Amino acid sequence: MLSLGLLLCLLAAGSDRWVADAGDSNPCLEPGNLTQNCGFDTFVDDWVGAKRYQIPAGWWYFILAGDPEYRPSDDTYWGAPSLWMLTDGVPFTAGIYQQVPVTPGVVYQANIGWAAVSQEDFERKLGLDPTGGTDPLAPAVIWSRSEWTTTRWPDLAVSARATGPTMTVFVWVHHPRAYGLDWVFLDAVGLWPDPSQPVATLTPTPSRTPTQPPPTRSLPRVPATDAPTATATATLTETPSPTVTSTATPMPSATATPTWTATPRPPTATPYPTRTPLPTIVPVGQLVAPAEDEARSSGGSGEDLGNSLAYAIAGVSAMAAVASTGAWLRRRSHTKGE
Repeated sequence: MLSLGLLLCLLAAGSDRWVADAGDSNPCLEPGNLTQNCGFDTFVDDWVGAKRYQIPAGWWYFILAGDPEYRPSDDTYWGAPSLWMLTDGVPFTAGIYQQVPVTPGVVYQANIGWAAVSQEDFERKLGLDPTGGTDPLAPAVIWSRSEWTTTRWPDLAVSARATGPTMTVFVWVHHPRAYGLDWVFLDAVGLWPDPSQPVATLTPTPSRTPTQPPPTRSLPRVPATDAPTATATATLTETPSPTVTSTATPMPSATATPTWTATPRPPTATPYPTRTPLPTIVPVGQLVAPAEDEARSSGGSGEDLGNSLAYAIAGVSAMAAVASTGAWLRRRSHTKGE
């Protein structure tokens, strides 16, 4: 009977200490809380082979190391049940998470109302993924400070600005050293809009979406630059065509060669008139003069003979001149005909 009374006194003392150390408010009662089953009031089963995992409804679990048990328990200040994670002599790293629908651009805050441990060497912290991912090791996750003491009400508040329509809340438990039967109790995990943020900063989405339209606005400018390049291609096709026509111009110069070849022919025809001195080659006067002198010296019969000889030579010269002139005229007409 004494031991039973002592036990009741210890429980009463512990209850008073819980009340003295309890937080000012329950995260599940924060205005605008968005987590489902915030107080872990209901559980669902997940069987992996022959092992049973009992998880708070609306949440899911992750195990990165070890293989802890997931069970409901009565150990909580905010009303049973709570989540009991325990292991027997095996270190572990595990936890739970929930994807919560949110408004993009709004800043949200998360906290936990109960995180009691059996001894030290238990790390507890909360994380928020603004992108809505389910990987606790992702670089996008924003974590609160870590609590390693045995306090049951650690302040693990963390806030983040949503970048999409979903934000993920993580509850992380890391127990690197086992002492036997070790456990942690979790309860009351909430997520609500952070009232400390100004209203203007609650909608940063328009500031992000304008950064995406400018590339689309710059796209119309690219066709504008394409139009000048199209005219540049026209000039490229224009420059070779003049060079082709310039090479065609030598053809008239080739036709000019007949005019150049025609010019040397008159010089070849001009030597023929130079042959006309044939009449002048015959020195009639010189032949007549000696004959006259000889006739004068010989008397009258010589005069008649000289006259006859002069007339004969003059006739021959005249006939030669006529023949030469006719030949020159025929060559000239032949040259003109060509």
